[in-house]
Amino acid sequence: MLRLLQLSLLALVIAACAPGAAMHGEPTRAYSPFDTKPDSEVVHPEAPLITYTAADGFVPKRLDVEPGTQVRFYNASGDAFWPASNIHPTHAILPELDSNEEIPPGETWSFTFQSRGYWRFHNHLAPGFGGLVVVQGGEGEFTSAGDSPLSLRMPEVPFEAPEAIDPREYVNLFKDDAILVRFVKQFGPEHTVRLLKEGEQYFDVDCHQRAHDLGRAAFREFGASAFALSGHECHAGAFHGATEALFASRGIVNLEEDVSTICALADSPFFRHQCVHGVGHGLMAWTTYELHDALRLCDEMPTELDQASCHSGVFMENVVGGLSGAMGHTTQYLKDDDPHYPCNVVDERYVPGCYFYQTSHMINVFDRDFSRVAQACTEAPETARGHCFQSYGRDVGGVTRKDPMLAVQHCGHAPAGPYRVACIEGAVQDRFWEASGSEGALAMCGLLVDQAEQDACYRVIIARAGEVLTAQGQYDAFCARIAEAWRGGCADGRDGR
Repeated sequence: MLRLLQLSLLALVIAACAPGAAMHGEPTRAYSPFDTKPDSEVVHPEAPLITYTAADGFVPKRLDVEPGTQVRFYNASGDAFWPASNIHPTHAILPELDSNEEIPPGETWSFTFQSRGYWRFHNHLAPGFGGLVVVQGGEGEFTSAGDSPLSLRMPEVPFEAPEAIDPREYVNLFKDDAILVRFVKQFGPEHTVRLLKEGEQYFDVDCHQRAHDLGRAAFREFGASAFALSGHECHAGAFHGATEALFASRGIVNLEEDVSTICALADSPFFRHQCVHGVGHGLMAWTTYELHDALRLCDEMPTELDQASCHSGVFMENVVGGLSGAMGHTTQYLKDDDPHYPCNVVDERYVPGCYFYQTSHMINVFDRDFSRVAQACTEAPETARGHCFQSYGRDVGGVTRKDPMLAVQHCGHAPAGPYRVACIEGAVQDRFWEASGSEGALAMCGLLVDQAEQDACYRVIIARAGEVLTAQGQYDAFCARIAEAWRGGCADGRDGR
């Protein structure tokens, strides 16, 4: 599975040439890794230069170029070096970027970057030293796999419906990639993600990240149709994983068109948000965790709501790092000793969205001391405190699924009033992500005493019921179980659907 995702990064092949800033006095020996090219590639004497030094590694650490640009890697250290693509030691993300041998001191190896992307590399002999070449621009100058429109081609044969499975098989679905892929092929993404959700009852695990794996496998099997075939259980993890694989495969050549296609079947604001949120995950992965670049790409979304949804996916991926291993790079935008970083360095307009996921990092910083997380939220900028406490509530919901009273107690660490209400809203939303969460959501609302908190809780779950209880009779059954004072409002919500 991981190997498949890594190989999917080898899309967008073109040919061109673009000289860079002039550099003089460097050797012109080139080492070519291509079997189809001459043994000695001619080095452009004015091609952009990345110098490897003993003290600082690769300089500059980041180089932005156009597609088709040759880049020179010059060894200015006293030892041999071996430039190669991440991930060490397989070099699988862009295998062509590999000198395949040691380059002596004073020599140069060159590579022409033909594909758009964020290409990380390292010294194979000292993998702690690395750098990044960003290949963008040149739009309209070449064709690629990412230029062709996406299409939703549904499988002709319906998937089998899985029968009752042994509890051990649930464990295998979480642990064995081959079994997960087999289930995706045989039963389809929707059935399989539902089984992952059911598997949570057998052991203490959140199925969201495993659903990311499922989504990436589904994209490999079904292409863009994976978005129509996947279910939203496990906090829409399958949707997010499929989006990550989409951008790993196609890049951002047709960003708006691709998003329009994959989100076409999102039939409610809730599911639309989940779709575009997944785009943010994919963009963060495609930029190899360059947070600021990913946020700017989100700004290309057509509406402010879509932009905000995309930003939320970027910030979530920054915290959870679902693709960090596959991309050969982990985020540089988290600090173990700073619960507010990177929210305290991003542009002001991104700050609220950043705090909407930041508490998942704060929990680690404070070693799961929820009172300290709540205190940190009070220290967030005023414009972001509500988002921070909603994030806090979401994390509270995630660790108290079987104990709604404990969720209420953790929200008690938030200051009484709007911020505690925000925590309640976040916690109950987390419980009610799919139909199976209705009982837990009702139980939590029923425990609340404060009128404002209770009112907010019931408003949230009535709205959520209208979005996720879509089967015949589900919504009416939910309204019949809700507190009597809210049954009229629940019925009104049904009539307005």
